[in-house]
Amino acid sequence: MPSREQANAEMISRWDAVFRAVSAEPRRQIVVNLMEAPPGRALSLPQAANPPYLLDDPERLSTELIHTHLPLLADEGFVEWDRDPFCVERGSAFEEVATVFEALHGHADEIPPQLTEGCQRLEEKREGGTV
Repeated sequence: MPSREQANAEMISRWDAVFRAVSAEPRRQIVVNLMEAPPGRALSLPQAANPPYLLDDPERLSTELIHTHLPLLADEGFVEWDRDPFCVERGSAFEEVATVFEALHGHADEIPPQLTEGCQRLEEKREGGTV
């Protein structure tokens, strides 16, 4: 059984991993889109990482996904992905990162407007709708 110090260090490490994972928009898009998809369903890339309000160049985004975003998410167990077909699905630790978005969506009306304006999902939650 791990000591309390070891357990605390592991907890801190997991939170650090979660916040690294959500620190870039393509990774946030992947997580939220996977939350909205049925468990076990693979989503096509780069579409699942490309926010509709930004629409990055798919070729450039694909390169960034392969070299940066997907390895970071996969190394922590948040997602699993394949190159052929280019897709992503929930990983064994997906719930750790999904919890952040569930909490945000549950309290969207308390989030400052500068963090919700332009974000369709949070704006809808603020207005009392469901996403």
